[in-house]
Amino acid sequence: MKRVVLNDWSEFEERLRSKLKANGHHWQVTVRNFGRISFDKNEEVDRFELAQSTGTDRDGESPFWNATGHDHDHDRQPRGKRPDEIIYAHTIDLDTHPYTVLHEAVVSDVTQALSKADAILVYDAAKLNRVSPNEYWFRTTPLDASLLILCIDEAEDA
Repeated sequence: MKRVVLNDWSEFEERLRSKLKANGHHWQVTVRNFGRISFDKNEEVDRFELAQSTGTDRDGESPFWNATGHDHDHDRQPRGKRPDEIIYAHTIDLDTHPYTVLHEAVVSDVTQALSKADAILVYDAAKLNRVSPNEYWFRTTPLDASLLILCIDEAEDA
């Protein structure tokens, strides 16, 4: 998975378009934003490193959201999915300028509230099953489904 370093989130759309075009990828992708660092049982977890090595920032201890009418209800209808086999994300269509967030009327900019403490994973939408408005299940391994990881950092593109 290619790491793309931005100066700030305003570069997201332009850099995403150029990286996807360079890789010959189609214009509909699923994106997940996440905090680069989290705390699990008072221990720091490097979600960015986890995402780079596995294709997802979620692990076996990540919570299911189960928001009624918004997510698949894993408590009422268990499907045997582990937390690291699903993501909560948005599919965006890059055929429009600016891009369009599909399936979500209230979200128009997936970077709106992000800071340097966040990152965005970009997935091949064809390698995911959308099972609710914002929940997706991997059809393959998360690493195989992932295309890019975007972040703000002082480092050069890897």
